[in-house]
Amino acid sequence: MKRILFISSSRADYGLLRNVILETKNNKKIKVFIFVTGSHLSKEFGNTIKEIEKDGLKKNIIKKKVLKKNFYENDISKYISQTITSTSSTLEKIKPEKVVILGDRYELLGCAIASMSYRIPIVHIHGGEVTIGAIDDSIRHSITKLSHLHFPIHKVYKKRLIQLGENPKTIFNYGGLGAHSIKNTKFKSKSDLEHELKINLDKEIFLITYHPTTLEKNKSNYQVSNLISALDKFKNVIKIFTSSNFDHENKIIKNKILNFVSKNKDTFFYSSLGHLNYISLMKISSVVIGNSSSGVLETPSLGIPTVNIGNRQRGRIISQNVINSNYKKKDIIKCIGKALTFDNKKLSKIGSPFYKKDTPKKIAKKIISFKCDLKKDFKDLN
Repeated sequence: MKRILFISSSRADYGLLRNVILETKNNKKIKVFIFVTGSHLSKEFGNTIKEIEKDGLKKNIIKKKVLKKNFYENDISKYISQTITSTSSTLEKIKPEKVVILGDRYELLGCAIASMSYRIPIVHIHGGEVTIGAIDDSIRHSITKLSHLHFPIHKVYKKRLIQLGENPKTIFNYGGLGAHSIKNTKFKSKSDLEHELKINLDKEIFLITYHPTTLEKNKSNYQVSNLISALDKFKNVIKIFTSSNFDHENKIIKNKILNFVSKNKDTFFYSSLGHLNYISLMKISSVVIGNSSSGVLETPSLGIPTVNIGNRQRGRIISQNVINSNYKKKDIIKCIGKALTFDNKKLSKIGSPFYKKDTPKKIAKKIISFKCDLKKDFKDLN
């Protein structure tokens, strides 16, 4: 029986990978394993491994804890090193035919390095994208060069993979998993969300996630302070914050937000909402605010306005529902005000540039059937 190992280090990548894992698991000739690490195993970030277990995948999980409670400047290199070691021991035990990685987290780079050293083909989803403000950008391209089968979510990103020297015969654009998931999700009702989150959703909702812009050192305090000051100008709305990634300066952002939440009514913070709660809240929100990839990749499917702040997502394809703002308080206020004037019905009709039919099914089928060659030619552009 063929063995395929999926890697998941956060709530974000699992929310996208979920349907591919389940589709692959449906094939009786395939044994699926899920290597779970990173913030999934952190109480501070909501122990989101529970989401994987709820999907009936508990027996498929291999978990390795690498993150500590406190985060220091030199810890990323330590975590990459620890992930290489823990992934290596897992590969030694399982001996999978392929390893599947989605995205650009630094833990995933460690997983890719280990897989390369064990001469196991790597499948990479979401390659070819550009995010100028974050170290993720370099990590993403590095994983691309270590990988043997690619699933970019747009033709522009496919072209970029070819520019990086990847063989076009190994690149398949089947669309975005996030866009497909939203199109085929049965969302929770407002009353269900109220019951689960224990809050009244009786006003306009602002859904906010702000991550460190990791290539802008010592700027998080200034950035999040301006964001909070801008949000404070909007009264009689519900403001729901979700936690930032486990990255440089994330504590600064979290502490600022918690202080703001403690002093303001109708303002809430959640370490993790869970994927279904998050996109269900997104669906009924007036605006999504911050610098999360979900604001760029997933909101177009719902026609929900997004205010994308700063450089963390700069370089990605931007849909008509997204307004880019700089870090200045007055500009954030202006952009939020503009977003609140958008016609959501018109935005919904425009839809997402990342949507294609049967995305997870097509990716799973190709992962299973594709014969990877460890020897990679560098394809020069003509």
